[in-house]
Amino acid sequence: MYVGLLNFTILLVFGVAGLNATFERAPNSQPKPEPKLHFEDYVPPLNATDRQVADDIHRTRIKGFAHVIADRALKRDKKNNLQLDFYSPNGLRRVTVLEKEGKLRIEETATGMGEFMSRMHSNTMRPGIVDWRMNLWTWYTEFSIWSLLAMAMSGLYLWLVSRPGYKWAIVAFGLGSGAFLILWGVTR
Repeated sequence: MYVGLLNFTILLVFGVAGLNATFERAPNSQPKPEPKLHFEDYVPPLNATDRQVADDIHRTRIKGFAHVIADRALKRDKKNNLQLDFYSPNGLRRVTVLEKEGKLRIEETATGMGEFMSRMHSNTMRPGIVDWRMNLWTWYTEFSIWSLLAMAMSGLYLWLVSRPGYKWAIVAFGLGSGAFLILWGVTR
C-alpha cells in the first residue's frame, strides 16, 4: 500500500502518457505550432570546433532539461551555419549560429501537457543527463519501475497465502497471464 502511495503521481503520469499516445493523431496530421523566434548576441570561442561550440551553447545559453547533442547530430545548413537541435521534454530549441553576424537565432517550439508527460515518462537513467532536476526525475521513474515489479510480486504472494482458491483472483490471474503468453507468442 505504501509503495503504491509513493508511486501514485508517477502512475498518473504513466497513465496520461499512455492515453496521449493512444489518442494522438498521426505525426503528419498534427498541427505544427509556430515556433517563438528570438536572437541573442554570441561570439563562439576562438578556433572552436562544432562540438565545442555546441557544448558551450548548451552550458551557457540553454536553460532547462535539454539533452547534450550527439556528434552525429551536429550539422550545418545550406548557408554553412551551424544548426543545433536541443531536445527536451519541454520541446525543441533549434539554435542556428550566425557567425558573421555574431548572433544566435533561437527557435523554441513548446510541447503540450500530454506530450510533456509522455517525454518525462520515457526518461530513465542513462549517461549524458547533466541537469540535476532531470536526474531526480529519472531516479523517480526508475524507482517506480522497480516498485511496480515489487507490487506485482507482493500481490501474487498475498493472494497465494490468503485466498488461493478465490475464484475471481484465479480468473484475473489466468486472463492476465494468458493474454501475456498469447501476445508474447504472436510477436516473436
